[in-house]
Amino acid sequence: MIKLRASATLGLSAVFAAAIIGYSFYQAFEPGAVCQAIPVEATFVFQAENLEELLQSPVCAQLDKALGAGNTLKGLLPKSWQNLCAASEIAVADIPFRKAGQNKTWAASSWVGWRSPWLRWKLEHTRNKNLKLLGKHAVWPVWQYDSPDMAGGMSLTFALTDNLLLACLSEHPSDILLLLDTYDKRTPAKSYQP
Repeated sequence: MIKLRASATLGLSAVFAAAIIGYSFYQAFEPGAVCQAIPVEATFVFQAENLEELLQSPVCAQLDKALGAGNTLKGLLPKSWQNLCAASEIAVADIPFRKAGQNKTWAASSWVGWRSPWLRWKLEHTRNKNLKLLGKHAVWPVWQYDSPDMAGGMSLTFALTDNLLLACLSEHPSDILLLLDTYDKRTPAKSYQP
């Protein structure tokens, strides 16, 4: 009887461990999921299959200009981070925000899927002095990247969800919260159109 209980306990423990590991490191790819975090207010949305396609698009020049001071989108991410952050589908949007005369807010959403736990761990343990954790919104961690080379008054913030990396380039670090609220379905999202 004791052997049967021990075998049953061991078997159930193995199934439970497999389920936890499977859930943690496997996220089935969802085409168009990157639009789940783009607010309906977006006036322009560009969707690319990968970072290389985005870098070859005219949108990239506009993003480089918004970054300012000779910064480039390609130069912002080291190669090792590109594989984690932008290995597959990406959506970039222009979002008009609250105040007239304010600079454009650029939002990006990248499918990271199973790489999300690894990326979160890497961000939490980085020693980059320009990167700081701002806290969490709901359950999602939010970081800010401060660089003296960034365009005047602009802030780059980003957050991780269970399968998306969200980034926001704007004058207000809190603008990333709209993307997170959209992802959590608290505000309407742009619909996906293949």
